[in-house]
Amino acid sequence: MESAKEGAIKLYNLRYLPLFAAYLILGIFCIKLSYWVAAIVGVVAVLFSLALLFSKSVKWGVALALMLTFCLGFGLSALELHLRNDVGLSGNAQVTCRAIEVEQQGEYYVVTADELKSGGTYYGGKITFITQEKIAVGDDLTIRGEVSIQKLSLESTYSALEYRKGAKYEITPSEVAAKEGTPPVDYTIKEKVRSVLVREQGERAGAFSYAMLFGDTEYMESTDKSAMREVGVAHVFAVSGLHVGVLAAALLFLLRKLRLKDKYNVFIILPLFGFYAYLVGFSPSVLRASFMATLALASSALGERYDDLSAISLAAVLILLVRPLWLFDVSFIMSFLAVLGIASLASPIEKALLRKRVNKKLASGLAFSLSVTVALLPVMTVVFGKISIAGVLLNLVVIPLAAVAYILNLAALLLTLMIPSFGAVLHAVGYIPLFLVELSKKTADLRLTLHYDFSAAEILAYYAVLLFLGKYSLAKKKVKLIVGGMGGGVLLLLLLL
Repeated sequence: MESAKEGAIKLYNLRYLPLFAAYLILGIFCIKLSYWVAAIVGVVAVLFSLALLFSKSVKWGVALALMLTFCLGFGLSALELHLRNDVGLSGNAQVTCRAIEVEQQGEYYVVTADELKSGGTYYGGKITFITQEKIAVGDDLTIRGEVSIQKLSLESTYSALEYRKGAKYEITPSEVAAKEGTPPVDYTIKEKVRSVLVREQGERAGAFSYAMLFGDTEYMESTDKSAMREVGVAHVFAVSGLHVGVLAAALLFLLRKLRLKDKYNVFIILPLFGFYAYLVGFSPSVLRASFMATLALASSALGERYDDLSAISLAAVLILLVRPLWLFDVSFIMSFLAVLGIASLASPIEKALLRKRVNKKLASGLAFSLSVTVALLPVMTVVFGKISIAGVLLNLVVIPLAAVAYILNLAALLLTLMIPSFGAVLHAVGYIPLFLVELSKKTADLRLTLHYDFSAAEILAYYAVLLFLGKYSLAKKKVKLIVGGMGGGVLLLLLLL
């Protein structure tokens, strides 16, 4: 990880990995801007590199590498956007593929398929279509029709979601022939898990538990999903870094009880993370958490200092080098903002609560929940168009309970799969998700919401203040209190007026 011997730039200690991550992100973001604005941003990035150079904080090689990183980010994102939108199969064609997702809507089936092949050539990306032919997951399909590329729009959250899921093509079929095939391994495993959860917990609780484990809300009741979105706690049924963090902590606890050293634990936990990431579709949050957990274990095994900000930055760099356009995906943004909020704000909040003589465990839980909520506040308003006042408080209860429900569900599920008589335990655990759903519904009924649209400038100002107030800032405590009080007052006025 980073060396402890770091120079200082005004209010912050210099860390190279966050700098490189920032330059890469800035370069990627420029693909969304007009050429003139992107050029201005590029000039500012170069000038900042030169300022670091002349301040003797960095050497020539580092300054040059930062500029190249900016260019790399822009180049990779431009290339990825070109390959995504302009290169591939189009026009009337006959294709073969394998159904991997099937959703029945009335008399129609909405099908997503992979392993796309046409004219002896394999094409990357998944293809979707609608048909009245009965299709099952795993079926081998032969389709004739008009193929088109789903253009990726960087302005659309839905388009970014489809890109992350790998959906690239659409076909309007004139002919569809299906032959029974073998379902994908991940589908088979997840269906087995879902059947056990539904059998032991019932349809409603089982669907919630399944969503928590795999991030798939398809089987949840629409009223449950809408209530949880209404109050801003829908994140609990999306597989996130919280889930992986809880899983890592539980695995590490068990392995250390077996007296295994961390240098061996990393080789056990890493493959398990890889398999779990495969089951949930390699989501940004799971990949980020897996990278960070691996770095933490490796640091412990090697006796090196673990720096969370550098680990977050390295995870972002590794992901964006492979998938640069994930920068515009809400899941990616929320995952990294949440963990940055925890890393930067949780410790100061916990210390403040301890000074007020709050119980240590309670202070730790409240600090964790508050830091996540504060870090995600502007993004939640952009995504959902409003802020649930009750939901902000509800998150303080939901986040720790969701973590408990996740690990208990996972443990009870594994035991039930091995020893069916443990199904009674799994049944009992099902009451936690039911409680969370009912609590969310009661909270949603209160209608305590504020509608506010943060502008880009306000979002930048908001996160600049949070960065200043966090533990990485070297500003004096009194100055932070003044800035925090003023910032909180301005935010409250904006929301109320």
